[in-house]
Amino acid sequence: MTDESLNDDRSSVSSSHSSASGDLDMKQYSPLIDSSNPLAVEREFITDRSREEDRQDPFYKKYTERMRWFDVLNHERTSEISVILNRQAGNIRGSIFESMKLPADMSVPKMERRLWKSLESDFELVYVAQSCLSWEALHHQYRKVEALASSSSQNGVFYDNVAGEFQKFQVLLERFMEDEMCESGKRNWNYVRARFSLRSLLQVPVVSGFHEQENEEIKREAIHVKEVMEAIERSILAYWEFIKTDGRKTWRKSMRSSLWTWPTVENPRDLWLQADLTRKLQRKELWLKESPGKLRRWLRRSVEPTLEESQKKEMLFTMIDLKLVSRVLQMSVLSTSQLKWCQEKLDDIAFTEGKIARACTGGPLFPP
Repeated sequence: MTDESLNDDRSSVSSSHSSASGDLDMKQYSPLIDSSNPLAVEREFITDRSREEDRQDPFYKKYTERMRWFDVLNHERTSEISVILNRQAGNIRGSIFESMKLPADMSVPKMERRLWKSLESDFELVYVAQSCLSWEALHHQYRKVEALASSSSQNGVFYDNVAGEFQKFQVLLERFMEDEMCESGKRNWNYVRARFSLRSLLQVPVVSGFHEQENEEIKREAIHVKEVMEAIERSILAYWEFIKTDGRKTWRKSMRSSLWTWPTVENPRDLWLQADLTRKLQRKELWLKESPGKLRRWLRRSVEPTLEESQKKEMLFTMIDLKLVSRVLQMSVLSTSQLKWCQEKLDDIAFTEGKIARACTGGPLFPP
């Protein structure tokens, strides 16, 4: 491949990324995804199912828009690799991902290595971003159902098969992890390949169809609100296993190996912020590691038995947040908006008198 053709490919990569960035509301999809594509049809199906809920829940609406934004980025980068490798578009699913490896041969032209690094960075962004987005949506849906379960309408039911949808979410994650055990390669590649083929992977379901009491006129099966909450809790545990099994080395190890390389931040002015966030993360991780004893002592002093279960739950949610922040800080390239997202996540977590205090809001969605 000549440097001239590689320059053309790099121009294609840059122009498609900027066009996607300029259309955050996702009202227009990429021309690479047409109505004859089954993946596009599936996306439209997901969109149609959530449209009514979107009107009622702005947070969920923004979540689905961001997920679609990164799906478009994933599809565009996969198509660009197909062009680079001179493969037919119809063969993308079967063979393209097997070729998605950064050339190890140092004789490969410098421009080609840069192009592959750029594409690899974008695929990493898709994986990390959608992992963060789906946790934020999963946490949001759990808090939403938890509020319904603890409200005056404790006899509330769902007529949409919400529990079943979260069970599917859980099963797909567990199946992905089982399949990944038999595969080689980075989590990034394994995830973008699976998401490219199955858009429901890591797609948090809509929570809709709630009624304060059973309605005999509705002929569908009623599911109690607490059953739905339990289904979401099982999904959260599956998600926790999903991010724990990301085999990437820890931030501290990767930081040692990259001390003498170029900065990972897009803006050099963010180097101080990056270092500060790393220190904050390490302090909070250390507190969490030592927290079981502190938590037990605090719980012995508490009066309400329900507080123990509540603090265990908050500890799990905090571990997930810190794991995600750690993973974002390990990305090959970091933007200012991504660092700000990490900052808000860490600022929302506090440890007071041996217990965890988290902000009531879930914070901002991961930026595109």
